[in-house]
Amino acid sequence: MKIPEYVTQEEVKRVCRELGIRDWTSLGSAQVEPGEAEIIRRETGGEALKVSVEDFRAGLEVELEHGVRFPEANVTNNHPLLTGRIVVAHLKETLDYYLRLNVAELEGDATKALADGNKERLAAKYAKLLAARARLSEREEKSIGSS
Repeated sequence: MKIPEYVTQEEVKRVCRELGIRDWTSLGSAQVEPGEAEIIRRETGGEALKVSVEDFRAGLEVELEHGVRFPEANVTNNHPLLTGRIVVAHLKETLDYYLRLNVAELEGDATKALADGNKERLAAKYAKLLAARARLSEREEKSIGSS
């Protein structure tokens, strides 16, 4: 069954114009500029969560996977405010959601590299995994210390 396009490209273009950001229908990669992240964070209420613009930007880049990056999973057509609301929803679950997601994805990548017997890829993924775990631990420590 073909799913209809609920959010049109024209609507995404209109919203981008109104927000004063680039046309997200033509993004070549999931890279969000800090200024765009700040605008979207403000428009979606994300600033109330007390997360940095950088953390919000990173979340936007992850959640663009619900846009045109994977055509079979496209539900937003890269709509910046819908993508921002997905970020807000996840950050409401836990403010370190994207740090935890990064750790989980790197664990999966390392496991695949191990299963494939690719020692170079395993070493690279494991180094990234250790750094990601350290960032998460630092964030947890700050969170516990500020409670």
